Amino acid sequence: MKKFILTLLLTMSLGVCTSQTQSLIASDYIESFDWSGAWFFNNPTTDYFTDISVSPAASAVIYGTGNNGREEDWYSLPNVTVDGFKEHVFKMRLAAQTISNPTANTAGLDGGDYVDIQLSTNGGGFVSEMRIKGFSNATWDYSSTALASKTSDGSLTTFQPSSGGDRNNAGDGYSYIELTIPAGVTTIAIDVYCRVTRSGEDWWMDNFELYEISPTGLPVELSAFESEIVDSHNLITWVTQSESNSDYFVLETSYDGITWSNLNTQQAAGNSNEEITYRYYDNDFNELTYYRLLQVDIDGQQETFGPIVVTRGSEEKEVIKRINLSGQEVDENYNGMVILFYNNGKFKRIYQ
Repeated sequence: MKKFILTLLLTMSLGVCTSQTQSLIASDYIESFDWSGAWFFNNPTTDYFTDISVSPAASAVIYGTGNNGREEDWYSLPNVTVDGFKEHVFKMRLAAQTISNPTANTAGLDGGDYVDIQLSTNGGGFVSEMRIKGFSNATWDYSSTALASKTSDGSLTTFQPSSGGDRNNAGDGYSYIELTIPAGVTTIAIDVYCRVTRSGEDWWMDNFELYEISPTGLPVELSAFESEIVDSHNLITWVTQSESNSDYFVLETSYDGITWSNLNTQQAAGNSNEEITYRYYDNDFNELTYYRLLQVDIDGQQETFGPIVVTRGSEEKEVIKRINLSGQEVDENYNGMVILFYNNGKFKRIYQ
């Protein structure tokens, strides 16, 4: 009996309203930290000051000196190992201030003054995802209510207030910064690049946090959804670790990954805190067959898992290395999610 290699889009919910919980896993509040951030170059115009802060008493600050040259530095937050099955969100607070020289005729942040949120995942290079810019001598405090938020996509998104002056009352001074990192990464590092050019231009930053996002209220915790080739059948197996008000499962099949039909319906356990394995033998398949799983609870809400794909009759590439989600090399006997590297330079994530 040969277990077949399959690709998987893990636990993607379609059409289900679920709540989420956010658990803090790393933080740097300047005064206290377990995510040991610091100014990378520690330039003469970067430091830690106590004039304003979110968590008392200090903030990380970069300020301009009036020479109209670029003054820049990175506030660097090192690699954190994270759960590759979950989304994460980076949060920080930002203020645009003139505290270093409030009487300078250049005081306030302009379009050439900005903060970039740069993301590195899985030990790769840093990519600028978010840019918060000043505008015509704009200022705002930590009390400003505007939120700059996006989901990481490998491209730069810019946020800028609509005018200059005090933006606290206008509500468009971007004080709350959030970057969501989708599931599928095992390490996260953040660099906050800061740039100012003239006297009275200050970026103040505080409360750097990294949260793990977990869905709550889901009726089923699924630990496996996989297929094996067994003689003349495709054996489809799914395993639940817990179930709450779960009514039934629908196994669907497709030959193109677009059009789906009902293959099998099985009654669920309802409520359980034990591991339960469900199986179905499919003897009506093509060389390329997709499967996905619908879980329906007693209220009629549903959650979709997959799809997975099974290929028969095609030559397999040679696997040269197997890496688990912790970055460790494993052999073919390892059970769990791994990344396979092939001899043609390609790779894919699988259950095996």
